[in-house]
Amino acid sequence: MDWMKETNDQLRRGAFLMVDGNPMTIGWGQFGIIWNKQTFSVYVRHSRYTYTLLKNASTFTISVPEAGAMKEELAFCGTHSGRTVHKMQALHAELSPARYGAQDGFAGCSLHIECRILFRTDLDEHLLEDPALVSRYYAEGDTHTMFIGEILGVYKENE
Repeated sequence: MDWMKETNDQLRRGAFLMVDGNPMTIGWGQFGIIWNKQTFSVYVRHSRYTYTLLKNASTFTISVPEAGAMKEELAFCGTHSGRTVHKMQALHAELSPARYGAQDGFAGCSLHIECRILFRTDLDEHLLEDPALVSRYYAEGDTHTMFIGEILGVYKENE
């Protein structure tokens, strides 16, 4: 599955989590099999506008740029909040219509992964075994919620 490798490689540089037309840059994600379903999990801090959108959503889409592409868009979406800026308008970007009933993707990306939310749970920093992770990621108490999404479909934008 080349698309999994492509996604994992790009996540280190960023991908877009799309919910309600709002892109958020993510650097964390996880493929897996749970409940006999192929899944992709995302982690979103409670302080993020995307967290509010995901709490009220049933789906999300991951849009993966080609390696080395869309650096400015990724940087912008990682440093601006959808609460105060309509990111797609500010970037003069377009949506890529969903094909499997999830959220529209970020046009121009090489790969889209559409997911239906199966489960969500708050991460409890008190259960982290490594104190360095607590001090690095949760010193100010802004924890993440994990959203496990069943993969509905994966496709290249131009195919």
